[in-house]
Amino acid sequence: MASGGRGLRAAQVVCLVGLIGLYLFSAFADVQGRARTGLSVAIAVLTTVFSLLNRPVLRPPEGRGVPRSGFVAFAGRLGIVVVWIVQAGLFGFSGFLVSANFQEEPGFHGRVALIAAVGQVLAFVALCARSMAGFRPDRGFRFTVFGVLRHLVDRVVLVVLAGYAGTLPQVAETAVAWVPEHVHDRVSGLLPGWLAWPVTIAACAVWFVGVLVVESLVQRLIASGLGPDNSLGAWLGDHTPVSYRRTDTDVTFDFDFLLVRLYYYNSTLGWAFLGRVLIEMRYSSSFGPRSRPPTRRRIAKGRRYERPLAEGEMDRLREEIAGAAVAAAPREWRLLLLEYRAAGRYEEAQVRVDPRDRWARGWDPPATEDPEADTDAEPGEESEGEGASGVPVDLPGFAGLPALRRWREASYTAENGVAHVLVVSVEKIDPTAYSYSPEHPWRTASWQEYDAPGWRQPPSVREYRRDLRRFPTARGSRPFWLRNRVKRIG
Repeated sequence: MASGGRGLRAAQVVCLVGLIGLYLFSAFADVQGRARTGLSVAIAVLTTVFSLLNRPVLRPPEGRGVPRSGFVAFAGRLGIVVVWIVQAGLFGFSGFLVSANFQEEPGFHGRVALIAAVGQVLAFVALCARSMAGFRPDRGFRFTVFGVLRHLVDRVVLVVLAGYAGTLPQVAETAVAWVPEHVHDRVSGLLPGWLAWPVTIAACAVWFVGVLVVESLVQRLIASGLGPDNSLGAWLGDHTPVSYRRTDTDVTFDFDFLLVRLYYYNSTLGWAFLGRVLIEMRYSSSFGPRSRPPTRRRIAKGRRYERPLAEGEMDRLREEIAGAAVAAAPREWRLLLLEYRAAGRYEEAQVRVDPRDRWARGWDPPATEDPEADTDAEPGEESEGEGASGVPVDLPGFAGLPALRRWREASYTAENGVAHVLVVSVEKIDPTAYSYSPEHPWRTASWQEYDAPGWRQPPSVREYRRDLRRFPTARGSRPFWLRNRVKRIG
């Protein structure tokens, strides 16, 4: 499912908050008769609206789809829309039944389980329709005998749990409601009645999450003690109720407990969210590695630090950098690839001479020469020594550093921050095939990158902090690798 603009996302949040409040009130408040029916209808309507707000994506991203004929693709998109509408109505009706059965005797409710089973069938139909529309298959399980059986068992368990959804209030009341009940008794004597319930609900949520966090830590300790080769340890480590993982490229938070799940994933390729409170809702976006865009006020404040290039200044800087790279290169060369990395006052400059891969990134220190290697290299092959083919050469006193600093300063924008890597390629022109200027017998290309630099010697955290003071960037607009290195700058 895909979400639209800010207005649509705000409506989704309002519906989700309203659903949580109505479900809690329906489960624990003493509501009977017509009031109970009206409350269940309100839950059904709000659930249906929330499901309809999660509009499905009808076409795969450009270049990532599977070729289909026009008729098959149209039939797949039509199937996606039909399943979306039917699922919305089904979710609303299931919400009505669950709310209506909250006050009945605990037990298994077949109608709710039947609706859950129909929902699983519709999910499979939606998967087939997406495949017909051109989306690549995403079954969510391995297509093996064990994988299929495990997936079927998971679906059956989910249907059975849905049938017992009406008993959840009794389970919660006997298992985990001891603390909330005592909190409510204590708070009701200090606060007005209209404020005692929200405080009690907040205390219940904190207590519930705290118990699961402690359980997750205990499971991980047991799993680490048993070791990764132990099947029980591997299962405990993979099935913790609460998990959090953060790397230089993504961050994952997963709260999964029975019918309740909150899953959030954010990476350099986009983000995704999945929420399940009896009913599962998911949506995603692809606006890149930012978790949230900077506010207008933050952008206006950052504009003061922008120093854009004047007209024609980029060409002058590029030629100045290319001339300095040519002067620092060996006598014989065909292609120079210059990389500049900077953070604060710390900076590195390297040049590669005739690299085999002209778009090579993430340079590593040159490998140790093999003394038994063949020394009779043919012309054009890699040779030994500094400046050899493809070997990066450090340029500590590079004459083009002022031009590189100016280019990096101009790369800063209040929305995206500043580039930490600048690359310039210089390619020699064949004088027999092209007319060229005697002063500059080469052609150049340049680009800037915001990815993690491949430092030869990483700078200190102080340099990153100095860089952020010089080029202020909202935390939500920083790439993950920078957030992990500097965590306490606003």
